Amino acid sequence: MSKHKMGFLGLAVSMAFSCGVSATAETWRLKNTDQWESVASDPQERYLHAIAELKELVKSGDAGEVKEALKQIKEEFPDRVGPDLDLFIYGELQYWKNHYGRALTRFEKMLKNYPGSEYAAPALQREFDMAQAYLQGRKKTVLGIFKISGYEEGVSLMEKVSDRAGLDEPNGIGLRAAIAVAEHYEAQEKYVEAYLKWSEIASYWETGPIGKRALYRMAEDNLIAYDKPPESKRPNYDASKLSTAKTYYAKFLALYPAEAKENEVPEKMKHIDEEIAYKQYAIGLFYRRTGKRQAANLYFDMIARTWPETEAGALAKEALEGNQDGGK
Repeated sequence: MSKHKMGFLGLAVSMAFSCGVSATAETWRLKNTDQWESVASDPQERYLHAIAELKELVKSGDAGEVKEALKQIKEEFPDRVGPDLDLFIYGELQYWKNHYGRALTRFEKMLKNYPGSEYAAPALQREFDMAQAYLQGRKKTVLGIFKISGYEEGVSLMEKVSDRAGLDEPNGIGLRAAIAVAEHYEAQEKYVEAYLKWSEIASYWETGPIGKRALYRMAEDNLIAYDKPPESKRPNYDASKLSTAKTYYAKFLALYPAEAKENEVPEKMKHIDEEIAYKQYAIGLFYRRTGKRQAANLYFDMIARTWPETEAGALAKEALEGNQDGGK
């Protein structure tokens, strides 16, 4: 959905929009079973109506009209309107003008100075929208001329949103921001960073749909981080990723056996055993090449006993028997 079709949070009001903020449309509602009243007679409804019209006016990008509309709202609702509304509305004005840097400056000031404002939630949503645009490929303008990748800006903004909102709401903007960062890292093939983000999410959600997803992604990201090509270089990689992946896969298999089988978790665990065993076998080969036969045989013996069903286990057994030159 484009940003121009996106509604504002927390202000869902049934109303008839007029052309200007000062005009009052007559919208009626049923007060009880036999009496109707005008929404215009309710101060709260009039206020919400005026704010909604102001937000629609902001989209036109006319700063003069927005300023005049704000002035009228302040005159009519002096006890309801403060500097937080000014910052939010002018942030919105810059957002709809596509000036993200200027918009962010105002939203950040509003969120820092007025965290309890009724406009804090929609301002946070706007920061999420801008962060999402950067993660989806929007460029960042530097010095008013140069266009550079906005990925870093998007991640930074999402982290701010996540920190402010927290991760403890299942449909909350903070959790959605954290997941967006994890998915971005995966899309960029930054699997270690993705694992760390999913791990943070899992610390809040150990069970349920979110916990299940986080657990599986932690396993996958660790395995993919080790399995990157070329295959010939894998024995030189840090094998702790494999052990970590297997631990998470084993937990996933125990908690969600049906889903684990659908995602071939048992096969992936066998693959991990093959990789770990071969890494140890490569160490044994190194000792044998350097003339340290006793150390090499200790490794071959350990591999043959610990992973007898693996290819490396078979190679280690043959190496012990002297029937193999040690090649894979």
